[in-house]
Amino acid sequence: MFENENTFGRLQQAGKEKEFDSSYEKALKEAESYFGKEYPNLISGEVVEEKKIEDISPIDGKKIATFQLSSKESVEKAVNMLHENYRAWYNFGYEERARILLGAYALIRQNRYLISAIEAFENGKNRYEAMADVDEALDFIRYYALNLIENEGFVRFTGKGYDNEESVSIMKPYGVFAVIPPFNFYAITVGMTVGPLITGNAVVLKPSSDIPIISYLTVKLMHEAGVPKEVLAFVSGSGGIVGRTLAEHPKIGGIVFTGSREVGMDIYHRATEKGPKPVITEMGGKDAIIVTAKANMQKAVEGVVRASFGYAGQKCSASSLLFVQDSIYDSFLEKLKERTSKIIIGDPRKKEAFLNPVVNKAAFEKFKSLQETFTREGKILTGGKAIDGSGYYVEPTIIYDLKADASLVRNELFLPILAVRKFKTLQEAVNEVNSSEYGLTGGIFSEDPAEIRYYFDNADVGVLYANRERGGSTGAKVGSQPFVGWKMSGSTGKGTGSFYYLAQFLREQAQTIAH
Repeated sequence: MFENENTFGRLQQAGKEKEFDSSYEKALKEAESYFGKEYPNLISGEVVEEKKIEDISPIDGKKIATFQLSSKESVEKAVNMLHENYRAWYNFGYEERARILLGAYALIRQNRYLISAIEAFENGKNRYEAMADVDEALDFIRYYALNLIENEGFVRFTGKGYDNEESVSIMKPYGVFAVIPPFNFYAITVGMTVGPLITGNAVVLKPSSDIPIISYLTVKLMHEAGVPKEVLAFVSGSGGIVGRTLAEHPKIGGIVFTGSREVGMDIYHRATEKGPKPVITEMGGKDAIIVTAKANMQKAVEGVVRASFGYAGQKCSASSLLFVQDSIYDSFLEKLKERTSKIIIGDPRKKEAFLNPVVNKAAFEKFKSLQETFTREGKILTGGKAIDGSGYYVEPTIIYDLKADASLVRNELFLPILAVRKFKTLQEAVNEVNSSEYGLTGGIFSEDPAEIRYYFDNADVGVLYANRERGGSTGAKVGSQPFVGWKMSGSTGKGTGSFYYLAQFLREQAQTIAH
């Protein structure tokens, strides 16, 4: 059975929580030595551009680093270099590639406190969420390395078509994969990079502009571990130039993307316009939790709050939609309001902070633009306000008495906003869940096994949970819960952290020798 990292949980169980806090506080100070610098692109060597982009911290809205606004020429240089060298990387053999990536795992693990501390500055995660994020990244590397070894590089002898023949099926790389990850999970950046890389593809990483420092450091650590610089490039910049050039480039063998539906579909169409290629996308969700009259109320309240407001609702798996059965609707909302009022909003560097700032000024302005919608479409149970001052802080917000066609109910917002709907029967709630264009994660709270079974059998959603107090729709663990989106939430129906994931970066070749 795969064993997850769980840095904080292990220390807490051993009564060493103070050790965790001490190491993290030390890392926060060390992190500051990485600020105020300009970071180059990594295209075999270091490359700088004429134009720059700024890395802004959501904690106070101030610049912490400078990165390159890459030109189309730099992107093409990177792709050409990678395309020339991927075969040599594949020919290292699967065991050697796995060994090298496990070396990268060891280096990242040595720096896990530093990376999680820098992440607090870059995307605003509190210390517990940030460390769990780095742990998940480590889990991805180990899981994929072990999966590649277990499958012996995805080579299978396939028997004799004729008596004088020997045949074999070999899974081979596509060539160069473009990796375009989101801001919200360092683990997603690492997992999306390692998947194509460990299977023998070359990778060009376009990092999120909100977590470029930790993305850059990770590429450097992978190079240090033995990944050739000629098969792993780091190219920062805009979606309009870098993303579009990668999507349309004929030497890009495949793309793996996590982000918004609009950008994901645009990449999908551009990439496949002139011919087929794998475009592996995860495009968010409108994730719902259902609370029935047979729920444990305390467990349900906690599970909803954690799923809705953890990392300020900026998770693909965050619950932004809640269905509560009519007979408990008023009492449940009262308890939900009471629990939400206890959430501490603050600087993510502080131990007590739970709700961090939203990631950037655009997200902050988006929240403010929705304030009129809150009262036009429903009623505010709690929150609803942006907090003026330095940084991008907003209140955890719950809107109730909403109609099924309300924009707050139908659209992914990626903010700490929870829309609440009332339902009479479980079938009615599940039908409404299935009417969504998305199908990423979801959960139910009920102590009735028949209700749970009905939900599991009928919900058109990739990741389902029942009675999960630690997060009613969030917190998939690598190796235990494959993270997969259905419908508009994903393009392949295969999950990350799953035994089906790596094969997506490979294409089958049948080889036969006649004697």
